[in-house]
Formats: sequence, structure tokens, C-alpha cells
Amino acid sequence: MNKIFKIAAVALAGAVALASCQREPEFRTTDIGPEMTVNSCTESTYMGADIKFSVSINDKDFALSTLKAKLLYDETEVNNVTIRTKENGTYEGTIQAPLYKDVPDGIATVVFASQNVGMGLSYDTLYVQLQRPDFESLTLVTEEGEDYVLPRVEAYKYELSGSFPEKVKGVLVTPAINAEGDVITLGWDGSALSATNTNSIPFTAGIAGEYTISADLMSLKASPMGATNVSAVYELKQGQVMDFGGIVDLNNWTVDYDFFVVNEDFTEVTFRAVDGYYLLSYDVKNMYVKVEPVDAEGNTLSLSSDCTGAVWVIGANFGKPVIGPGWNTTEGAYAMAQVSEKVYQFTLTAPGQLAVSGADFKFFHQKGWGGEFVKADYAEVNIAPAFDMTDSGNIQGKELKGGKSYKLTLDLTGGVKAAKLSYEEVVIPVNMLDIKVNGVGAMKMSNEVYKVMAASVEQNSIISFSGIDSPENWWVDPDHFEVTAEGLKFKAVSGFYSFELNLAEQFVTVRRVKEDGKAATYADEGAITFMAWGVGHPYIASPLAWDNGHLITLAEVEDGVYQFTGVAGEATDTTMGVRWQYDSELSFKFFGQAGWGAEWGTVTLTDEAKKWLDVYGNVELIKVDEAGARQPLELGATYVMTVTDCTPLDGDSKFNCTIDFRKK
Repeated sequence: MNKIFKIAAVALAGAVALASCQREPEFRTTDIGPEMTVNSCTESTYMGADIKFSVSINDKDFALSTLKAKLLYDETEVNNVTIRTKENGTYEGTIQAPLYKDVPDGIATVVFASQNVGMGLSYDTLYVQLQRPDFESLTLVTEEGEDYVLPRVEAYKYELSGSFPEKVKGVLVTPAINAEGDVITLGWDGSALSATNTNSIPFTAGIAGEYTISADLMSLKASPMGATNVSAVYELKQGQVMDFGGIVDLNNWTVDYDFFVVNEDFTEVTFRAVDGYYLLSYDVKNMYVKVEPVDAEGNTLSLSSDCTGAVWVIGANFGKPVIGPGWNTTEGAYAMAQVSEKVYQFTLTAPGQLAVSGADFKFFHQKGWGGEFVKADYAEVNIAPAFDMTDSGNIQGKELKGGKSYKLTLDLTGGVKAAKLSYEEVVIPVNMLDIKVNGVGAMKMSNEVYKVMAASVEQNSIISFSGIDSPENWWVDPDHFEVTAEGLKFKAVSGFYSFELNLAEQFVTVRRVKEDGKAATYADEGAITFMAWGVGHPYIASPLAWDNGHLITLAEVEDGVYQFTGVAGEATDTTMGVRWQYDSELSFKFFGQAGWGAEWGTVTLTDEAKKWLDVYGNVELIKVDEAGARQPLELGATYVMTVTDCTPLDGDSKFNCTIDFRKK
């Protein structure tokens, strides 16, 4: 067996607390870890399978804290697991050996580390032989309960030909890998086969009939994926009825309404733009048809000297089908539709495609940097009051409203240096669920997310939901809701709130807003916006971050009293409610609006908060040594942050506050 995983000495960083750095006299430290014995550990298995272990731990001087197992391929950590060890004894666990593409058989390293509350560490290292799965067959188990056996046609490759429906969704299951009958289940991570994802693999041929289903356990590719990120060039005529080959179901899919017209009952689509060649991209994840003007060979068009061709839109806080990456010339560049000779249009709906505040974009001659429209190129600009234009040609949202669609029309019939720009509010037909919160209709932000822009809510009232099943069984934000026999009781103070409902992951994000749906501010509504590293919603793997990232407002549970509750966990944890990162990355700050501007001034920590936190500009975990090592939170414990004593904004747009932070 080739030893492709180098067996190397592994240095794990342990946070050693020096006595001189103690912030509390009762915090004792030690450089002696617990007694640790690895009783058993899987000696050989397959990539994609679990490595099982049993470890006995004993410490007569200090209470135990955690047992960690880290798995390394070569010298790179590829997986880890942490077990809380409150008592002396034997602990059993598993850690999965990841199945990565193109990695051959070899030897991996497992490092065990046991820690006590005095931060003393003990280590042991073992090695595991890993083999890439290469069985005689795989079984495709479909969502309907049917089984298809895919025979092995060559090393790591499996195929089955036959007559199948248009879509066959399911997971691939290996034969038993050990005497206990364990198997490896392969799902789909959105782009490849995955042993860590149980989402169905979306085998899609476009139409029902004869085709071949295949899977490659070396490259982790599968086919056919049909419309999954598949693009094709078509010659299209203005007004022609579209035939998407059975791929697009308008009950679920959306199309770009600048390029297409959909009839009232969502049964027919016609092409709106001028005759030409177009690249149609089918995005199954978002169930969206994207259009780009090209030539017969598929080369992207640019604006020609006679003002035909293509105009492109690049910027920030806008996008199709949802808001995309800011100032990005690939995924964030969008084509306008040329609806008549030299006349282009581009339509966006707020807030799903166009941020109510912060939108900033401009028109370019090509899909990328180069020629662009500046204000001097326009003979007429009629975009007020919804938009403003800077001298450099940036179009910025000014008075945008949630629930409205805005169509921008660029008329180049007078030439590229005599452009005319105007806008109008239009109605975009949307096939959507009838979801309401407290009687207020929700907008379709994407196939997975619906949002009520602003609903008036009374504190301690029962929130009414319609159009979704059993919201009380979703993950419940403990700061905004309480589950009662009558339903979900609202815990925050009375006011206007937005409700963003994620139907796929089943959680609701609540934000304080103004009556018109715009973000609430500290100055007007007393709203505190929370930005942070090491804090996530609804879980750590969805971080709040900075730079106007995933913005939320703190729940004001009493007048002037704000609260945020979460479990402490690893940075990659996707468990609902695990919202505090337990180790060194935890660092946060409060703001007075959805973005930069007013912010906190003087921050006072209660005695309880000082057990974990200190103020280093931002509030962060306590530094326990000169090297910057931090005292971690207790993994798996629930912590509640309460904010009080908030003062009015001063002349520098700062407000003071007191933070309490304690284990629940």
C-alpha cells in the first residue's frame, strides 16, 4: 500500500494559562493533562466511512473538559470531533474519513487530545489505513423507494442504462463495509458526490426515456445532471414560444422577465428580446433560467459602435435571480435585454433582487471592466426619486420600496454619447406560495426564502402564520419567540418587524424595521444592529461577519433591554441554535443602523461577563497569555448576552451600553 499520507509529528496548539495572566484568583491552571488511554481505534476502513474509537480518561486533580480527535491527511487536518468529558471514564465516538476526489489509498493520522479545566493537555497519535471505495456495484435508492443497481464498469466507475423518468433523485449506497453491516451513503453537495451530505443526487435528463445513469467514485462526478448548471446556445426569434425541453416547470422555476414574457396562468413563455443568439443557463439550485447575448459560437457580445450588441450591469447589492456578489465581473455581471433596436431594459424587484438601501451599479460596454457609461454620456436621466446618478455614472438606490419592481430603460437610438435613461415601477408576475405573517403577505425572495417586509406586532401576542405547515416545529429563535400551547408568542417589544422565512431549513429571521420596511435605527426605533466574527444565525456556519454582512438586530425583550442567546460550538457547526463560536474567533460590536455609522462608545462589562469577555476595541474572549491565546467558552453550553443601560446618541453618534454575558 502506497503511504500517501505522511506520518508527521503533529503540534496542536494548547492554550496554556500562566499564573501571572490570571484574571480571576480562582482560575487554576496546569501543564499536566489527564491520564488518557486509547482502548481501541479502527485500524483500516474506507474513505467516507467512520473511524470508531474508545478512550479512557482520568484526572484526580482537575475536572475534565474535552476529548478531541483530529484526523489528518498528510499534514492537513481534514476532520475533527469534540466530546464533552465531565466525568472520569470511557468515551466512545466516531470521526468520518472524508472522501475527496482524486485521492488514492493511503495512511491517515488520528490525534487524540484530552484537556482538563486547568487547560492541561494529553496527546496520543494513531494511524489508520484508508482505502478508496471501489466495490462491484452501487445501489441507487430513490426518493420513491425504488432501487437501481449500478454495476462497476471500470475502476471506481459505475453505469446503468435503461428507461428512466425525466428526473431520478436518490442516494448511492455501497455494499456492507464491515461485519456490522455498515454502509457508505453518497449524496449530493450541489456540485459533486459527497459522503457527508444526504441530499438526493438530482439525476436529470431533461426528458423521460432511454439514458445512462453513471457515477465516478474517483472524480466524484455523476451524470446526467441535465439542467444543473448546464448552458447551451440557441438562435432565438423575438415573440417565439419557448420550449425548454421539459426542464422548466413554471410552477417552480422563474425566468428573467426582461428576456421572457410569461402568460397569466404560467403555461406559456415567449421570447421578448430581439432576434439573435443567446446563451441560456439552467440553474437547478435556484430554479432559474439566465440569459446572455452571444454570437453563433457562444462568445459573449459587447456593445458595438452602432449601439447594438449588449450592455452589461455590474455593481453591488443587486442581482438575478437574487442579490449577487458585489462588483464581480463574472457571477455579478448581468446582461440587459435589447427589447427593440438599440433600446435595452433591466428590471429588478426589491428587496430580493435589489437592496432597499445600498444598491450601487452602472452600465458597461462589455462583461467586465473597460468601456462604461459616465454621466456625461447621457442626454437625459430621468430616474428620480427612486435612483440617483453620480458623475461617474453610478446608479444608486435612493427611495426604493420593498415589494416594488423597477424597470430601467436605456435608449441608445441617439448614439452612445447621447444615451437616455428612465425608470418605471412595473408588476412582475410571480408564481408563489400564499404565505402570510399576522395577515401580511410575504414576498418570494427565492424558491427557498419568503419575506414579510413589515408587520406590526404586539409584545406577548401570538404570531399567526398561514401558508406554511407547523412553524412551531421549526427552529425557534429563543430571543424573539416562545412556544406556548396557543402558538408562537412574540417576546420582543411592540413595533414593526420583518419576518424572513427559510422554507428549506425551517427557521425564521426577525429584524426590527420601520413601518415602510426599511431597516430600523438606534436613533429612531432603538434598534441595535449586531455584527461579529464568531457569531452566526441560525448557526455558526452562517456567520454575521462584517462589512454589512449578514445583518440582524438584537431582540429588545424589555424597553432598553436587548438579548441574544446561543449555544457555544465549532466554527463549522450547522446545528440550529449553535450561534457562539467557543474559541478565539469570537469578536463583536454593535451599530446604530444596518451598516457603518452610529456605533457603541463606552462599553461596560458586568462582573459575570468579565469571566469570559474583555474589551479590546471590540468585545472579545479574554486573552490568557501574551501570545494572545484565549480562554474558550464551554463547548455545548448555552450563553445569554444581555445589553442594558444604553444612552442616547452623543455628538459623535456614539451610545454607551452595559453587557452581561453568562452561562445559562
